Amino acid sequence: MIFKNHLTQAYAQAPWRLRTQKGALFLIGVFLIGCVIWVMLTISVEASEAGLDIQVMTAEEQVLVRQIAHLRTNIAAKTSSSHMEERAVDMGFRPAALEDITYIIVPGYAGRQTRISAPPPGSDLPPLLLKTAYTQSLSEWLYEGALKLSEMPGGFEK
Repeated sequence: MIFKNHLTQAYAQAPWRLRTQKGALFLIGVFLIGCVIWVMLTISVEASEAGLDIQVMTAEEQVLVRQIAHLRTNIAAKTSSSHMEERAVDMGFRPAALEDITYIIVPGYAGRQTRISAPPPGSDLPPLLLKTAYTQSLSEWLYEGALKLSEMPGGFEK
């Protein structure tokens, strides 16, 4: 007796059972492919919605930037010296003449003192950020170490 295939079953499966297994495997494959397609579509839809939201927000930002620029232009126009002078005249103000100004001398008052908030340049240098040990070269460090070693009792023994 010669065995061609050692893995042959003792009996053949029923044809309906083979068709059921093949059908089940086919349905599992279709289900997995459907799941992958569903995930890809979901991610694509969310990405496109985010892109549209970004476009809408960018357009709103541009509108707001233009409105802010317009308002700043209006403020600059309304606070210009010529416009402020016209408003002052309309409100009844007039430029002060020398005879309209009254100076009062207050005994003991030395006048307005100037306030210096920053030291003069170069007077107060900032502290060094590096320690002196880090600004020393390797050869200098070795030389100092050799000097310290030679100064110790016993130093360099000959």
